[in-house]
Amino acid sequence: MSPGKKIFFLILFLILLIILCVTTHLDSLHKKVYPEAFEEPITTTPMLKEESIQKKEEIVPPLEKDKSLAVKEKPKKEEIKIQKEEKENTIFIEKPDTPLITTDKRYKRTRAEKPIEEMSLDSQLLQIRIRDYVTKYPVVFKKSSNELTQKGLTTISTVVKILNNYPNIKIEVAGHTDAAGSKKYNYNVSVNRAVEVKKQMIEYGFDKNRVKARGYGEYIPLVENSPSGYSKVNRRVEFNIVEE
Repeated sequence: MSPGKKIFFLILFLILLIILCVTTHLDSLHKKVYPEAFEEPITTTPMLKEESIQKKEEIVPPLEKDKSLAVKEKPKKEEIKIQKEEKENTIFIEKPDTPLITTDKRYKRTRAEKPIEEMSLDSQLLQIRIRDYVTKYPVVFKKSSNELTQKGLTTISTVVKILNNYPNIKIEVAGHTDAAGSKKYNYNVSVNRAVEVKKQMIEYGFDKNRVKARGYGEYIPLVENSPSGYSKVNRRVEFNIVEE
């Protein structure tokens, strides 16, 4: 082989060697600069997303639950407050410590009957209302008779209308006299007049099972009789509540 050909092949070999070295060097450099470049996003990114989503799911519901509890607790507190205010503003009508009116111990009371001071405030107020009306418009009879006058009938009619608004109330029609005449005579007069008033009440529509007639004669006067035993005030008929 001539020297010229040897030089040519030597140069060609060197060129191929240089190309091979350069290619090998570039591959190693590329791996160093971009190690596993495409694996990192695939393995890590979805995991981060899942973790963030799970955290959101774990955090959000408790917040919503707390809000709902807060909303529920608020009306409960307001409801308790309203109930407390209503309780404070409620007025209970009970039997008063000091009675508004009392019953004379000489009046007769049997079985379920009670003196007015042992009854409710409503019954005591009703008794006062009837008493005041009958004092102003008394039940009047014709002289020396059990026959009622027109004024007496009007009074009885009004009392019946009042009492019919209280269906549980039971009453006693109590007849009284002054001390003019014998005690026996006065007692009979008081009983007969009480019975007459009871009959008239029933005619006006009052339940017969809600009324009793009793006579007390001259034994329970309101005022002192005159020296001769007369008293217009003591000659009277009362409507006394005995049951409620």
